Amino acid sequence: MTVTRRIHPTRFGQVHVRSHEGRGVPLVLLHPSPRSGGMWEPLMARLARPTFAPDRLGYGFSDAPPWALSLEQYADSSLDALQAAGIERPFDLLGVHVGSVEAIEIAHRRPEAVRRVMAVGLPVLTPDEQQRQMEKYSEQPLRPAVEGGHVLAAWRGCFAFRQPPYDLADVHQRFIEHVLAANPGAAFRAACSQPIERKLKSLKVPLTVLAVHDDLLEPTRRAVPLLKPETTYIDVPEVGMDPFHTALERMATLIERHLPA
Repeated sequence: MTVTRRIHPTRFGQVHVRSHEGRGVPLVLLHPSPRSGGMWEPLMARLARPTFAPDRLGYGFSDAPPWALSLEQYADSSLDALQAAGIERPFDLLGVHVGSVEAIEIAHRRPEAVRRVMAVGLPVLTPDEQQRQMEKYSEQPLRPAVEGGHVLAAWRGCFAFRQPPYDLADVHQRFIEHVLAANPGAAFRAACSQPIERKLKSLKVPLTVLAVHDDLLEPTRRAVPLLKPETTYIDVPEVGMDPFHTALERMATLIERHLPA
């Protein structure tokens, strides 16, 4: 069964959505920044349930937003796209990094429509870290340079936090997604401004947190005292960067066990 791709209108621009048919509760997949819904295609093929993977506005093949959106506005545009895609029943949410924060925001905005949330990594930042990230990602559109330095910088950035041997096909895919992004850091900056501590404490939807051992491991660990007693927190030390590429079967098993269709 193939992945279907469609464009749906939202209040802030058109959103490109990948979908895959199946049986059970739909699963919405929210990518980190500056990735796209394309990163989810292997998982979509692996799972037997319906899956939907939007490209967040400004990423992948979705429109660039008309201005710098807040996390709430990103969530609203994703909800618009899901409604246009025909999801009329409760669904589950799975997010990575920025996608985790957006998933929690969607669950706050539509608790009656969201059955469960799974967050792979949570950017629970200290005030100093938050300020540095807000400044770092204040405005980072990829500005073309005659000598091509912008391309080289984007390529080199795709190796950050990773150790050889490199899967160059995966590096190249992440590079393409970075170059396609209207402003690669915009969504992460929006996520940094979220009161994640308050959102976690007031969340009404069941939550599972997967702490993979990537660059957000320490911020994710800071979420532990903020989580409700009924929240499931799972340390996954055998999985590191790019978990849905390097450890697809392990991640699919965790989804099937803790986010069953």
